[in-house]
Amino acid sequence: MSESAITPSKSIRVGVLDNDCCALECEVALLQRLARQDQMDLDVWSTDNPARAIQECRFGAKRTNVMIIDVALNGITGAQVAVELRRQESGIGIIGITSYQPQIYERCMRDSGAQALLDKSTLRQTLSDAIGMVAQGLPYPDGAVFVPVRQACAAMDRHVNAENNANLTQTERQILALSLTPLSTKEIASTLHVTVDTVFSHRRNIKNKMRSNTWHDVMDYCRTMHIA
Repeated sequence: MSESAITPSKSIRVGVLDNDCCALECEVALLQRLARQDQMDLDVWSTDNPARAIQECRFGAKRTNVMIIDVALNGITGAQVAVELRRQESGIGIIGITSYQPQIYERCMRDSGAQALLDKSTLRQTLSDAIGMVAQGLPYPDGAVFVPVRQACAAMDRHVNAENNANLTQTERQILALSLTPLSTKEIASTLHVTVDTVFSHRRNIKNKMRSNTWHDVMDYCRTMHIA
């Protein structure tokens, strides 16, 4: 661990979510090895099920301090899981991990409430430092595009208020969240198992509820409110 990293003295409960069971085992093994190497007191749990991850963070017998989430999951994105966690568990630190170029997902994960996004190929070099920082609610690395947990929570509160004011349905919220990711309209339709025309129909409803003339205006509004 680098000298600049902040290492909390208390035990850190870390959850890991990855739909690839082989990768999940490797990530847990790496955490255990890093804990011994850097003398970190880590209590690690893992799952390949997003719903179970959210449930454990909300209702687990012990409080999860840091959640590590693969950005590409089956039927749902890591950003969506991050949003749900940020809505319901305000104090948790979130680290995204990816096998792809992190720059592709960086903004999306930041705006979903995460504090870091790491390249899986370099986890041995970055994960200890990231956990040490994120466990204290700080972004990693220092000076990156990510924001502290407190700031991410404030942004999510504005997000929720904006949605509540617009009275968006659950499907409309999903359409909005996915539209703020790099997914194309066709990919959004496939993810939600609907037609492209249905996606456009929901977008029209969202525009009307948010009193915006164009979908571009909706996106700009969301970004201004730190939704994206």
